[in-house]
Amino acid sequence: MKLLAVAGEPSGDAHGGPLLSGLKRLIPALDVEGIGGPLMQNAGLRSLYPFSELQVHGIVEILHHLPRLYAMLWGLEKRLDAARPDALLLIDYPGFNLKLASSAKKRGIPVIFYSSPQVWAWRKRRLSTIARAVDLMIVLFPFEAAIYRDIGVDVAFAGHPLVGVEASAEETARLRKRVTLDPSRPVVAVIPGSRPSEIERNLPAILAGIELIRDTGFEANFLMPLAPNLDQHRVESLVEASGAPVQVVRDAFLPLLKLADIAIAASGTATLQLGLAGVPFVVVYRMSRLTYLLAKKFAYVRHISIVNILAGKEIVPELLQSDFSAESVRDTFLQIANDPDRRNAINGDLQAIAKSLGEPGAYGRTAELIATRLENWSRRTAAATADRVPARTFA
Repeated sequence: MKLLAVAGEPSGDAHGGPLLSGLKRLIPALDVEGIGGPLMQNAGLRSLYPFSELQVHGIVEILHHLPRLYAMLWGLEKRLDAARPDALLLIDYPGFNLKLASSAKKRGIPVIFYSSPQVWAWRKRRLSTIARAVDLMIVLFPFEAAIYRDIGVDVAFAGHPLVGVEASAEETARLRKRVTLDPSRPVVAVIPGSRPSEIERNLPAILAGIELIRDTGFEANFLMPLAPNLDQHRVESLVEASGAPVQVVRDAFLPLLKLADIAIAASGTATLQLGLAGVPFVVVYRMSRLTYLLAKKFAYVRHISIVNILAGKEIVPELLQSDFSAESVRDTFLQIANDPDRRNAINGDLQAIAKSLGEPGAYGRTAELIATRLENWSRRTAAATADRVPARTFA
């Protein structure tokens, strides 16, 4: 059985790795090629193009990359014709992947899409493309399932894969040994983002805010987990130049969630992980002015943080664009840090959200779902082929 799989970002690779590993256990002879990062390649994917070639972010920033992206899209379309995979597995990255889904559908190749495009946030017009091109949509949030049922798309929710993902006691103990902590002070997680552009736009204001927080007499253990793809020297240079008392630590994100009492975090997957860990936080984010104006004009939601979107109200404060400054970081952070009743209320709301996202083991359940569909489609294809073969006649 053959599968073409495409993920365009590290977050997609993080999903694709365990999904492909689970599929390989269920279908040992499964042959997988496409585009993916190190996790998917370690799970058996043969990479047809460099994973880094797809990693482009922003509405405006993507424009000068379009020739390269279309060349890769056309190359994958040719591969659909040559390899005739039993199915196409697409993981997020909708701008590129929905075009490929349409191409596969025209060729009669079933399409599985994992991690729904955020059509509830903006670009609802994608729903018509999804209805035409996607055979199975697997969503990460339960409210998304109703959106697709309403338009007749086969949809499944197998739980959110981050539920139950946490550091072990040993990993947490190792982090304690690696950093200097004053046990009389709270631990503050500083999470400026996982992309270089996010570091440049978010980190300086966060660090300046931390300096202002310290000037008020509030003392804490400020720890910054460094994403694997970031330049440690660049980040440490920014921290040192700011004078903020922040310790930068690699390979520390999940253990830090166990230690943190409160956080300052850029909008993204990290905020959901903070929510699942029950850590109150302040959301910050800054993007290019044009990207922000376009997003503001076309967005359908009032909030940027997924925990606020899931709750349908503002659980955690959001500081965006011009509202995101050193002074606003200081004031908003201290409003939470100095108010135990508010922290308890935030924590209660976060626990309710966590319960709505299912039980641990989402990747295993999703792999079983995909394997079952692949087997069913394969049997249907074999039966249809047999029906087209003329009966043998004997003289």
